[in-house]
Amino acid sequence: MKHAQISAQIEASISRGDLAPGDRLPPERTLAEEYGVSRMTLRQALQTLESRGLLRRAIGRSGGSFVAEPKLERDLGASLSAQLARQGVRAGAEVLSVRDDGDGVEIVRVRLADGEPFALERSRFPSDRFAGLLQLDLTGSLYELLADHFDAAPVRAIERLEPVLANADEAAVLRVQEGAPLMLVDRTAYDDAGLVVETARDVFRGDRTRIVAWTSELVQS
Repeated sequence: MKHAQISAQIEASISRGDLAPGDRLPPERTLAEEYGVSRMTLRQALQTLESRGLLRRAIGRSGGSFVAEPKLERDLGASLSAQLARQGVRAGAEVLSVRDDGDGVEIVRVRLADGEPFALERSRFPSDRFAGLLQLDLTGSLYELLADHFDAAPVRAIERLEPVLANADEAAVLRVQEGAPLMLVDRTAYDDAGLVVETARDVFRGDRTRIVAWTSELVQS
């Protein structure tokens, strides 16, 4: 049996629900004997599943191979709270800091999915347009606050994506190891008059996030 067949069988068990998130797989020696392969072949299969985000592997006395939590889809240009709700995930936000330096209102939040942190948001809004924003409840959708209280809902945004590694502060907030892979989304959002309403720097946990982008029109090359 080839390692691709082993990884396909384990993936099928995860898809059927026979293996649930957090479940620990049997030891490598046991699995190798079960599939009738060498431990090297088995490790190739496990590494394939880990690279695809289906397994997470830990070392040490309590280590092993564990079924990973499913990835959350982040659809660029759509409300994050609404996206999580469509995926059956309870969205939340915890405010870490707020300040108004006269030029901009800055809000730093950690976004939660079923109570677990998966993104760190740093957003700035023009002070002259959004006086009083910091007095509102900032644990929900900020875009809804802009629409409901300031009639300034963003209608389009430019978002630039870049893979980065977690620094010490980000790692502590997101509960990952320092140097863990993150996806940086650098965003500028505009209202229907073309004025900037938000600039943001968001980082998403690479092990929990899948970025989705829609193309409105394909250009022939």
